[in-house]
Amino acid sequence: MRGGSILMLIIISAAVLIGCEPKPQPINYGSDECAYCRMMITDAEFGSQIVNKQGRSYKFDSVECLAAYDLTEESENFHSKWVPNFLNREEWLMAENAVYLHSETLRSPMGLFLSAYKDRDAAEEMKKEYGGEIVDYETVKQIVEREWLSNGSGSHQQMNN
Repeated sequence: MRGGSILMLIIISAAVLIGCEPKPQPINYGSDECAYCRMMITDAEFGSQIVNKQGRSYKFDSVECLAAYDLTEESENFHSKWVPNFLNREEWLMAENAVYLHSETLRSPMGLFLSAYKDRDAAEEMKKEYGGEIVDYETVKQIVEREWLSNGSGSHQQMNN
């Protein structure tokens, strides 16, 4: 019986751990504040988040604010980074797996013209309509570094928490 009890404890522990996997939290559009720029989060097509290992969600009003936070904060406690599928705002995509369109005719809340898609085909379809270039998350971070962080643009610098 003792071996059976240990096995049952292992199964229950595994189920609890799987059920507690940190995941994106709902964003309260119109009242939640961006963790990077402190603006109100209003657009579901762009509202993004980083979830830490304890399950706390840091919410952002745009992909570019998420990337800036990722570049400027200690990321060892980050569990995952999430962006909305621009074509299906209810679907969360892992930031590193999403495909992005950088198009100056498709404005994002913070003005770096970035939107996220589930796959390259979806991004290509949007590119036909809006133009621009298709990029990955590492390139998104390079754009944010170049446009905001390295030039000292004050309006987009992180504010104190």
